[in-house]
Amino acid sequence: MQKYYQHLLASLILLVGALAAPAVAKSSPELSDRTFRTVNKVQELIATERYNDAIEKLSDALEGTKAKKYDRAVLLQQMGFLYSLRDNYPKAAEYFAKSLALDALPVPVAQQVRYSLAQLYLAEEQFKQSVKTMKHWFKVAETTEEKPQAHAYITLASAYVQLEDYKSAISPVKQAIAMSPSPSESWYLLLMASHYELKQFKSVAGVLKTLTNKYPQKKRYWMQLSGIYMELNQERNSLATLEAAYKLDLLESEKEILRLVNFQAYRGIPYRAAKTLQAEMDTGRVTQSKENIERLASFWQQAKEIDSAILAYQHAFELEQTAKAQLKITRLMIQAQQYQQATVFTQRVVANATSDDNAELAYLRGMAYFELEQPSRALQAMQSAAKSKEMKSAAIPWITFLKDQS
Repeated sequence: MQKYYQHLLASLILLVGALAAPAVAKSSPELSDRTFRTVNKVQELIATERYNDAIEKLSDALEGTKAKKYDRAVLLQQMGFLYSLRDNYPKAAEYFAKSLALDALPVPVAQQVRYSLAQLYLAEEQFKQSVKTMKHWFKVAETTEEKPQAHAYITLASAYVQLEDYKSAISPVKQAIAMSPSPSESWYLLLMASHYELKQFKSVAGVLKTLTNKYPQKKRYWMQLSGIYMELNQERNSLATLEAAYKLDLLESEKEILRLVNFQAYRGIPYRAAKTLQAEMDTGRVTQSKENIERLASFWQQAKEIDSAILAYQHAFELEQTAKAQLKITRLMIQAQQYQQATVFTQRVVANATSDDNAELAYLRGMAYFELEQPSRALQAMQSAAKSKEMKSAAIPWITFLKDQS
């Protein structure tokens, strides 16, 4: 917001520079000869950047013009302009206010000074004064041929926002956007902030949709829109927004990509999550860590792509061999009818495996041998499994059955 005020002040210098002369050029009312000469001299001093001399000249003149309001108003206006050139905005505001208080300037000039004063108040954090001044400016504008421009509404809205009167800020911002062929990005941000503070999340989403259309390469708007949709419990729209950002190649970090694939799986499209994650691991944007490979395997498993899940789990298993992982892979092998692979895989000895773990592996190996029509090996495996109290009750029926078959 501070940069916005700095922009206002930069515009102000140009504006008051433009309005410095019109008050002098008016034929009615007329300046006295003495004031006219003073103003011309001040203009010459300003042109050569002799600002101190110009201020001294105006100060001397002001001491002698107490009787004629118009002369005094012009000199005060010039003094405000000079102080604005010196970046002394409090002093500039003080002199502009004094000039207006005399109610002697021609309406168009007074309006220019009033508008500049409202901007100065805004920059100096005198927000109530800025609102009051702009309201007066709008009231006078209704009586003139020159109608308010979009930026005037933004000045008023900005002051309302700083006063945390967000409800009052919305209307002038919308008016500015509606009347401008190319609204500033900052205007949309002002509108979005006002809606957000009022917890009007549907309206926030509307503004963000506009911003993503106007500035599709700005990732923050896509991320904010996805977050707002979550606030609105619109998970489908939230995911669609993230996917749109991904297609635009805006999701660059591993954290952002993992957020996307986890969301895809959560929303019931694990196949898409697996394909996305696999592609990103292949390019190297997502590390092939044990955790990420297991994540990939779980997505394939959820998508009922069991062969692909087994390969991914085996990849993770090679990075860190645990009994838990070995059992999971073996069960999937049985489910996928990879019986020969299961008999080989269950022969592997894992350092942290307990006797119960090895007994369950033997039980699964026995099932695989049975499916391969090797009953003697199946019986041997089941007998090994039955040595465990945990697996005995499951293995005994198999042993009885297999003995009957022999």
